[in-house]
Amino acid sequence: MATYTTSRAIFRSLKDRRNTILKFNQNALLRPHIGANNARQVSGFFWQELKPSKSMKNLCAGVGIATGLLFSSVLVKQNPRRYLLCSAASAQTLVRSTANETGQRLLSEGDASRLKLTLYQYQVCPFCCKLRAFLDFYGFPYQIVEVDPIRRKEVKFSEYRKVPILVQEGQDGNKSQMNDSSVIISALTTFMTTEEKDFQRIISFFPQINSQDKKASTEFANKYEIMTGTPGRSESEKEEKQWREWVDHVLVHYIPPNIYRNPSESIQAFSYISSHGKYNAIEKFVIKYAGAMGMFFVAKKLKKKYNLDDDVRSCLYGAARDWTVAIGDRKFMGGEKPNLADLAVYGVLSSIEGLDAFNDMLHQTDIGSWYQRTKKAVKSHAGSR
Repeated sequence: MATYTTSRAIFRSLKDRRNTILKFNQNALLRPHIGANNARQVSGFFWQELKPSKSMKNLCAGVGIATGLLFSSVLVKQNPRRYLLCSAASAQTLVRSTANETGQRLLSEGDASRLKLTLYQYQVCPFCCKLRAFLDFYGFPYQIVEVDPIRRKEVKFSEYRKVPILVQEGQDGNKSQMNDSSVIISALTTFMTTEEKDFQRIISFFPQINSQDKKASTEFANKYEIMTGTPGRSESEKEEKQWREWVDHVLVHYIPPNIYRNPSESIQAFSYISSHGKYNAIEKFVIKYAGAMGMFFVAKKLKKKYNLDDDVRSCLYGAARDWTVAIGDRKFMGGEKPNLADLAVYGVLSSIEGLDAFNDMLHQTDIGSWYQRTKKAVKSHAGSR
C-alpha cells in the first residue's frame, strides 16, 4: 500500500540540492507567494550575508554570464521539448496533435492493436494503483507481473529498480521500457492523442536525469507534460497538470503517517500488504508484525520530515477537502469524465481503501460521492468509449 511511498520518502532528503530545486519549483507552482518569498530569501542571503566588495561583484557578474551560457546548453540537453522547439524543425513536426482537450482522449482500436504492455508492480503501491487506474479507465490492454518487494528478481532486467515499470513489446519484438508512473501516464496519453506512435521517440521526450550525489536520485524531465507539439495549454490542461503534481508532491506524503498512525493501524495495513504479496506463512507473519512495528516508528519520522500536524488525520482530511473544493459543482475535474488528475487522486486513495484511514476520511469529508463515481468509471473502462 505505502511500502513504496515510504521507501522513497526515507531515501530522498530535502538536503539533496536537486530535490531542493524541485521543492522550490513545487512551491512556485502550488503556492506562488511562498515561491517568491523563497527566491527573496536566497538572493538576500548571498547579497547581505556575504557582503561582496566591488571587485567581487564584477567577478560574480562574469561568472554569472559564463554560468548562464553553460546552464543554457545543459537545459537544451535535459529539456528537449521546450528548447528544441526553437530549432529549424517546426513544433508541428515534433508531434502532430489530433486532440488537445482533455475530454477528447480516446484509445482507438488501431492503437490498442499495436500494444503489448506488461506492468511490473506491487499490488498495493499507491503509484502502481495510480497507473492501473489510468490503464483501466482508458481500456489499455496489459499483463501484470507482481514483483517480490524483497527479492525483486522480476525486475533484474532493469537498471531502474523502482516500480511501476511498463514494457511495450513491438510487433518486431523490440521492447521499450517506461519508468515512473507519471511519466508512463504522460507518455501513453501522448501515444493515445497524437499521431506519434514510435514508443522510443515518445520516451525520448521524458529524459531521465540522474543526480551526481551519493544518493543517486533519479528524476524525469517533462513528466507531467502531454507532448502535443502545439504551444500553450488550455485552462483545463493547466489545472490538470497542477493537480497531478499535487498528488505526487503532497497527497502521497499523507498516506504512510495515516495508515501507520498507531500500532493497531500499522498491523492492519501490513496484514493487507502481506495478503497481496508472494509470501509463505513465515514471511507473512514476519512482515505483518515486524514490518508493522518498524513502519510505526518510521511514520513518526516522516511526520516530522514533512511538518505534518500531530493529528495526521487532519492533513488527510484537509487534502480531501482541497480536492473537493477544486472540483466544485463538476462531476469530475475533467467535466463529464475523469481526467488525469481525477485518475491520479483516485488511484492513490484506492491504495488504502478499506483501511481505517480511508473510512475515517469518507466519514469526515465529502469526497465519497466523487470517489465512488470515479471508481465506477475506472472499473467500467468509461474512457474507452
